[in-house]
Amino acid sequence: MAFAALRRSLASKLAIGIGGLLALGLTTAQTLREAMPPASLPVARAEQPIEAGRWQLVIRNAGLDKAPRPDGSRGRPGMKALSVDLDLMNRSSESSNAFSRILSFAPPIAGLSPSPTAYLLRDGAILGALQPGLPERIRMVWDLPEAAAIPETIRVVVTGETFKPRDNLLAAPGWFNPKPIAAVTLPLRSESSGS
Repeated sequence: MAFAALRRSLASKLAIGIGGLLALGLTTAQTLREAMPPASLPVARAEQPIEAGRWQLVIRNAGLDKAPRPDGSRGRPGMKALSVDLDLMNRSSESSNAFSRILSFAPPIAGLSPSPTAYLLRDGAILGALQPGLPERIRMVWDLPEAAAIPETIRVVVTGETFKPRDNLLAAPGWFNPKPIAAVTLPLRSESSGS
């Protein structure tokens, strides 16, 4: 009798262990697959709407200049500004200032500041947070040393996120898994004014 009970206990523990290992293996494989960059990044055009999870954006153009920024400031001495103009809308239900992470450059540009400053083009104010459902035309500006070499065209990579109603840690909703979703190649315009 005791032997049969011991055998049933061992069989159930073995089944639970195997099930747990299978679940862990499947979760790990899915995480690794989602983390891998796509084989080729979809190419978008300037003026084309791009759905990036929390954001909907339309990249308009890019420029390089030493003129005043939209708020009238001239930036730091010895620096010039690399800018990208875009229309941006927050598709989430909360105000967000996470838009500084949605654009990057490939290949990376040497000497470029790690984070841009975003300006509202309608009034030149620095954008602190974007309200839900309110599209804005903005200019994202990165500082760059005047002596830095810049190509005639740049490749802007758009990073998107996915919404999860419950995250794995706190079971709270949020935007997760940032990854490149599209690339836009733009010629760099040269301006004499910040408009």
